[in-house]
Order: sequence, then structure tokens, then C-alpha cells
Amino acid sequence: MKTKLLLFCFLFVMLISCEPSGIYSKFYKSAENNRWPQSETKTYEFTVDNDTLLYDIKFHFSHVYDYQFANVPINFSIESPDGKKENIAIDLAIKNDKGEQLANCSGDICDLIYKIKEKIKLLKGNYKITVSNRFKGPYLPNVLGVGLEVDKAE
Repeated sequence: MKTKLLLFCFLFVMLISCEPSGIYSKFYKSAENNRWPQSETKTYEFTVDNDTLLYDIKFHFSHVYDYQFANVPINFSIESPDGKKENIAIDLAIKNDKGEQLANCSGDICDLIYKIKEKIKLLKGNYKITVSNRFKGPYLPNVLGVGLEVDKAE
């Protein structure tokens, strides 16, 4: 009987600790010739049900290995349930000062995760985040895709 109780407690603890931390994840693959057109804005919409937790909002930038740019200009617009809008412009670092890739690469595919917001409280309700590139040309080349993830902060 004690063995069954211990086994049950162990399994219960394992189930609780394995609770997924992600509340939202969406990834857009580049459709044509690995290009992200300057005119193409990506939209992500998700709902927060628990406003007592802290969250991380992360941008996923997938590109070819040995990317030709050291950084990429990106715009984010975050619209919260209360209608407030926050605009964030960054130069996403692709390489460090030594020219080394900052992304995790496997073969020719590199995935870079950038924390837009870290350990923040989010109101209950619907959020809308738009992402666009501010590259000077008609498209940003060698982009395999872009995505957004919202996770419970650790």
C-alpha cells in the first residue's frame, strides 16, 4: 500500500512539474525565395486568462547560416486588452562584435529567440502584436520565417 501511495505521489509531482509554460506560439514560414517583404506585417493574436502570473514575450527569427547582416531593424506594436498600444523598435543583433552567429544553428538553419518583454504582468483579455521589418530594400533576404511565443516566466 505504501509503495502504491509513493508511486502515486511521485506521478502527481511529475505531472504538476511538467505543466506546459507556453500560452501561445505561432510561426510564419517565408513563402517565396526566403524573403520577408518590407510591406508584409505579421499579426499575432492571443488571450491571457491569468493576470496573476508573469510572462515572457519572445520573437523567433529564423534565417540562413552566415547571415549577411549583423543586425536587422524590427518594429513591434503591442495592443493590450485596455486598448493601449506600445511601439518598440529594435535592431535585432544577428552576430556579435566578432562576427559570430548569435542564433542556434543546425546545418544551414539558424533560429534566434529575442525577448521583447521579460517577466511582465499581462492583463486578462485579448492581445494583438504586429511585427514588421524596417529594412531599406523591398524585402529582407534569407529569412526562413518569423514567429512569436508567449510563455509563463520562470
